[in-house]
Amino acid sequence: DRCLEEFFAQGDKEKALRLPVSPNCDRDTTKKAACQVGFITYVVSPAYEVLAMILEPVEDRILPVLQSNIEFWKGEEEKSGESTTEQ
Repeated sequence: DRCLEEFFAQGDKEKALRLPVSPNCDRDTTKKAACQVGFITYVVSPAYEVLAMILEPVEDRILPVLQSNIEFWKGEEEKSGESTTEQ
């Protein structure tokens, strides 16, 4: 929620300046579960996959947790009718 609030604050400033609102920064249209799936899939996981090449425990301890988080948020998407394609 903290990350989303930071995104939304940015979006609010962009709206106030009449700029296009960045993806996932519009509090009126961003869907939390879809945003989480995308953020973990395209930002967090790739970073930890690189880290796992350097620190072996990351592969065994962290990557499975990230995959579990992605599955959780996909389930939340399905429950709420959200879609990652809308983001």
